[in-house]
Amino acid sequence: MMSPKMNWLPPSFQDLLLEEGTIFEGMNGIKQSATGTGIITLLGSARSGKTSLAYAMIDTVIRETKRPVSFIGFPDVVMKSMPDHWQNRIYNPQDIEKIIQFNYPSVILLDDTAVTLNSRDAMTKSSKLMSRLAGVISHIGGGLTVILTTQSMSGVDLSLLRYTQLAVGVRKVSPMTLWSERSHWLPRIKEAQYEINSHSKEANCRDLYYSLMDDTLCRSWFPSWLSRDENLDRADKLSRPFRYMEKGKLMEILTKPPESKKKRRKKEDGED
Repeated sequence: MMSPKMNWLPPSFQDLLLEEGTIFEGMNGIKQSATGTGIITLLGSARSGKTSLAYAMIDTVIRETKRPVSFIGFPDVVMKSMPDHWQNRIYNPQDIEKIIQFNYPSVILLDDTAVTLNSRDAMTKSSKLMSRLAGVISHIGGGLTVILTTQSMSGVDLSLLRYTQLAVGVRKVSPMTLWSERSHWLPRIKEAQYEINSHSKEANCRDLYYSLMDDTLCRSWFPSWLSRDENLDRADKLSRPFRYMEKGKLMEILTKPPESKKKRRKKEDGED
């Protein structure tokens, strides 16, 4: 399949990925002006293809718009494996805090949110910052679009979903994950699973995803440059980017205590 135009994506996704003011065909064929800012959440179990879907979306953004793309925290070695036609359009700031310095209406990929944005660790510096940014991302750099990938909606801070334009794409989700899913999302996610399982022609169901805001079953596009048959090294780096992070840095991220615990430790140390 040749690289498709933006309209392979459902209207709610196009609305957030196109540059603000771009006219596109929305629901029921009605022309509308793109918002150009908001949050796209891609939900799915491990190895369900949510990251490859994010890459396909980003590839379309690079081909069809002038928006730059940032991959928060991605190792340099992974960035060097990105396709040639992405170069000079992509960046990898290592801290979420860098978002506030953006001067252009960027698209941002926050992958592996179970580690970086887990709501149970909502007092960490990065999570608090993202909570505050949720309502103002339309003002930063002329409007940002954040793509989040997550294995459960319970792993995403609620403030990110309450205060900005939202689109949600659902991949295959394991039954065990559904048991712990947030109650207000559960009926829609179950409906999405029924549609995917009923119509998919692949055992892993990676050929389809479901757009909750459009109430539509959608066909995935898988770029040829992501294929393991074409470039095994690139495919592995892009599918598991944090595997290639320096071990010491990854350990620091995973074991870094919340801010509240660090303050308590400093206080205790001062009292000794």
